[in-house]
Amino acid sequence: MPFKRVCSFLSGVLLSGVLMAPPAVALDLRTAIGKALAADPRLPAGDLEVEATRGGVEQAGKYPNPEASVEVENFGGTGDYSGFGNSEVTLGVQQKFERGGKRSARIEAARGKEDVANAEIAILRREIIAQTKIDFVRVLGAMSTVETMSRSVKRLEGLVPQLEKRVAAGGSLKADLARGKLAAGRARVALEKARIDLKAAKAQLVANWSGSAGDARDVSGRLHHENHKPVAVGELLPLLNRHPAILSWDAVYAERAGDVSVQHSLAVPDVTLGAGVRRLSERDDTAFVITGSIPLPVHDRNEGNIMSSQARLEKVRFEREGARRALQRRLIEAHGEMEAECLESQRLFEVVVPQGRSAADDVQSSFDQGRLTVKDLLDGYGAQLEVETLQIEADTRCHTAAAKVETLVARKPWQTGWEPVSEGNGE
Repeated sequence: MPFKRVCSFLSGVLLSGVLMAPPAVALDLRTAIGKALAADPRLPAGDLEVEATRGGVEQAGKYPNPEASVEVENFGGTGDYSGFGNSEVTLGVQQKFERGGKRSARIEAARGKEDVANAEIAILRREIIAQTKIDFVRVLGAMSTVETMSRSVKRLEGLVPQLEKRVAAGGSLKADLARGKLAAGRARVALEKARIDLKAAKAQLVANWSGSAGDARDVSGRLHHENHKPVAVGELLPLLNRHPAILSWDAVYAERAGDVSVQHSLAVPDVTLGAGVRRLSERDDTAFVITGSIPLPVHDRNEGNIMSSQARLEKVRFEREGARRALQRRLIEAHGEMEAECLESQRLFEVVVPQGRSAADDVQSSFDQGRLTVKDLLDGYGAQLEVETLQIEADTRCHTAAAKVETLVARKPWQTGWEPVSEGNGE
């Protein structure tokens, strides 16, 4: 086959492959969260810690091992005891029997450590989800800014030829044309900056799963949500008790309560029993031996360790309350920010932005009729762009604060959204 025909054939195959390739699927919030959770190395590390604590639970339930012993007496001395002829050899087995509930206390403390490890993973998952949501919202805001700036550039660049015609016809001054070109140039610079900001926002988003720029080539989502009224903060505060950071303190309490039980059990002496066989070489006889021992708690009753464990157990109540108050402050702050920003966003959307667009249309009409100057027209364009940009910024801050609230209470913070927020779910 000639070389040209081969090249033509291969080009056709490659082209058909491109044409038949499925279209890229836009990245949505649910997918972004799933990628972030699947890629974060801290989660498998946390799972291994949970596995380690499960091993601790299994080990805590083990009984003491029996002990084998051998004892040789009456040998290697003088006279009749110079050899092994009159020696006594005893073979025995001893078993310690724990008293005071030591085994159950160890298991209780070990299970508390397992619960703490599980709670730490739950906290981490919430943090990953919240950060991914915030980064995703910032991408949506940057995309909206690029779209708004693009419309502004298109409008201003379309104005310049009109001004050139007006100047040529003597209907406008050269200064008006200069103003128009200056405004168009500034708009192009703002658009370039907005595109750079968008690229950086996408890079930050895909960094949550160490992805590539192609992962966020197309992003789907809606930045502005109408009629989303925040629920009262008083209804959200009780939900803090289900936060993993609070539940982890409950697990810590269980762990330390188990340690208190362990320390109390250690104050109860264990019994060690043994049985064996003794060989009496001198008479060539054999006899059974039974032994038993128990420590006498005369000097040490483990009082110091019991006191320390009880104090640490009581300390948990205050630490838990301190953690709850810290979460409460975070919730009140995030909720207040959300209320303020979402109210601003809604008012801008309902009133100010429509007024800005209407005013810009009126200025355009008056300018076309020759009743307003180029400066008036550019001021009208600028005012409209300003309020549209303000709304985008308010939308971004609104949903960033909402993501923080969701992280704390695990539910959507809107009156119309009472459903809980799952670990792979987003609005």
